Amino acid sequence: MADPEKSNDHEWALQRRLEDVFAKLGEKFGDLTGRVETHLRPTVTFEDVGGVRQAKAQLRGFAVALTDPDLYARWGITPPKGVLLYGPPGTGKTTLAQALATASGAIFYHLRLTNLTSKFGTNTAELLQEVLKIATGEGKAVLFLDEAEALSLEHLLPPPQALEASARLVATLCEKLDAMEPAARVLVVAATTRTDALDPALVAPGRLDHLIEVAPPDADDQREILELMRVRTEKNAGRQVFAPIDYDIVLPVMGGMSGADIAVIVRRALEAKVHAVGAGAPPSLLTTENLLEAIDGYKGVRGVVEKIRYGQYL
Repeated sequence: MADPEKSNDHEWALQRRLEDVFAKLGEKFGDLTGRVETHLRPTVTFEDVGGVRQAKAQLRGFAVALTDPDLYARWGITPPKGVLLYGPPGTGKTTLAQALATASGAIFYHLRLTNLTSKFGTNTAELLQEVLKIATGEGKAVLFLDEAEALSLEHLLPPPQALEASARLVATLCEKLDAMEPAARVLVVAATTRTDALDPALVAPGRLDHLIEVAPPDADDQREILELMRVRTEKNAGRQVFAPIDYDIVLPVMGGMSGADIAVIVRRALEAKVHAVGAGAPPSLLTTENLLEAIDGYKGVRGVVEKIRYGQYL
């Protein structure tokens, strides 16, 4: 049986080592805050992700690449190096990647590529090499390349220059993927809302060659998402917050809404309760009517929000 004290000491030492390494990277490249995040012990699980049943089932299977890579050798193959999650915004790609890290007991490295490339431009290639080197030296890891379409650099440079600079950036990343040893226990997971903006070299065999669609939720998925949010909210509040919800009324007016949209709607409905009580109204449970009001209000600004949030990626 593992000694909890030794385990905690090891974890503390690893945390300090990672902090020191990334501090040195920050001195070399510039501030990495909001661009690279490390979670030593992620806690998000697949059970925390509503809907996307097929994507969850597919991604769960890749945990064995980190927990038992020798199993692949017994079947005469090597573990996969990379996975690409694709689908519209707000469908849970980041949460799924975190859940994979949790399921496999891996360190979660979150690289926000839009922020990184906007700050470091073509020097992003060198930084990616450094982070990959760190990940391969510290045990099991999920290296999450968020907003992989940013590798096209089209948000920074005119088309001809972007194409040339992006090709060099992607070539460097591909070289590192090709050189990764099967024993590294690192899985690179990229996510994108725009498969058309990705360099085909990234999904060549042996690289990010396992493609998983994270589709928008259907009505059953939306119901599951709402129920998860209800349970989580009431756990945080330590009391009942929701009245029974009439899903036959709510779900038909939520067509096309993602998990991120639903999270905003629930928060808006709860904020309305907070404001009402703050103004002197007696506390009351959140009802179907409250949700419908929040949905109606969100629909009124949804188009504007999406243009602000996603801009050119619509």
